[in-house]
Amino acid sequence: MIFQKIEDIELNNFPVIIFGSGPAGISAALELERKKISSIIIEAGKEEYNSDSQEFYKGKITGDDLADLSSSRLRQLGGTSGHWGGWCKPVEDYNLESWPVKKHELDKYANRTCSILNINNQFKVAELNNYFNQIEFQYSKIRFADKYKDYLKKSKNIHLILNCQLSHFEGSNGNIQSAVCINQNSNKKIKSKYYILACGGIENSRVLLWTREKNEKLIDRNLPIGQYWMNHPWIISGAGIINKKKIKNKIGNKFINYDGPIHFASKKKLLQDKKILSAAIYMNAKEDTKFYKEIIKDILCVAPEYGKKIARAVFSKDLKCGNIFMNLEEPPDKNNKITLDPSTRDIFGIPRVNLYYKKSKETLLTAKVFLEEFSNYCRSEDIGRIALKENIYNLQDFETIDNHHHLGGTRMGDDTKTSVVDKNLKIHNVNNLYVNGSSNFVTGGYTNPTFTIVQMALKLSDHIIKEMHF
Repeated sequence: MIFQKIEDIELNNFPVIIFGSGPAGISAALELERKKISSIIIEAGKEEYNSDSQEFYKGKITGDDLADLSSSRLRQLGGTSGHWGGWCKPVEDYNLESWPVKKHELDKYANRTCSILNINNQFKVAELNNYFNQIEFQYSKIRFADKYKDYLKKSKNIHLILNCQLSHFEGSNGNIQSAVCINQNSNKKIKSKYYILACGGIENSRVLLWTREKNEKLIDRNLPIGQYWMNHPWIISGAGIINKKKIKNKIGNKFINYDGPIHFASKKKLLQDKKILSAAIYMNAKEDTKFYKEIIKDILCVAPEYGKKIARAVFSKDLKCGNIFMNLEEPPDKNNKITLDPSTRDIFGIPRVNLYYKKSKETLLTAKVFLEEFSNYCRSEDIGRIALKENIYNLQDFETIDNHHHLGGTRMGDDTKTSVVDKNLKIHNVNNLYVNGSSNFVTGGYTNPTFTIVQMALKLSDHIIKEMHF
């Protein structure tokens, strides 16, 4: 059921309270419900987008430019899935090597994750050479508010409270005793046995930092809350032409054939040999024909014979021609971090966030090396031609189109000096507080995070169910 006021619900009947109604929060509640365990979801926003509510997400960014924090995430039912692009893919095996959670532990939740996201559990991989694979994404059209709003209204085991801001947690001796929430402009203390913080890649850190300020002995002051923050730079890295038919002939029946963008990703050997991070590129199915002509003109200057072939085939459906879009990994840097602003608070008196972020030279080098190696491959196999943007080739900078993936800040691990939660997503040295979402990521990889977020939410629910001895 859905409520607007805390007073309208009997709180004592719910052993699990989840804060945040995005993919992480709703997925966890759905999995608990499958075992007939009741939960409450506390959502700070309204049922739909509200500009006044978004004001709470304002924060200060220093270092390099990022999308404004009040626009890159949504404070409403369904969370940031409200403007999610829908790209879905599991994290690469090699990106999980430094995680305390391994691939086989996540794979067991793949079918259920695909069901929640309304996609096929099919992520084909076709090898090009030792350095590159052709890969497949699935595209989800799910908006969690649209899919689950009516479901939540009818559910007897999941109750949702809207317009209820989590301020901080209270407790002692390693146990959370209550969550202080603000509803209808008054503070309410909500008690439960287990608490799941699933408020996103910025707010998870903000809540924990504020909790630590309010309760000095509850959360270890040495935990690196807010540190190792990352995102996925999405850039236009160059332009070029790829002959889909020639690639298909080379790969044979393993070629991943479908309408839409064609994707290529780095393999582990490329990372090892060239000392770079992971990345992936794609080209759209269609580009403006004027752009085709500009690219062909450039190719004719440096490779006349190939340019003539391309000119003759320019309108062929087997030709991918235009911008090369690139998804890049960033390294976890402890200096990229979320802190509380000592001088600016929201209307509830909670400090706003400061985010310090600097682009990584490793990420820029990754873009250059990946594209150079892929260009060499295309030329040697005569399947296309790739041109790098000048600023990337000269290792000057990259221009980010989008950076809405907020990763890190409450990363997983065994060492309390470099992590905030353990492999079960429980806060170190706190018995009943869990954190779920992209803030738990140890490394970013190149893959969009939502698929992994849902997998982790289902795994977390399973863990809590075992803790409850069900």
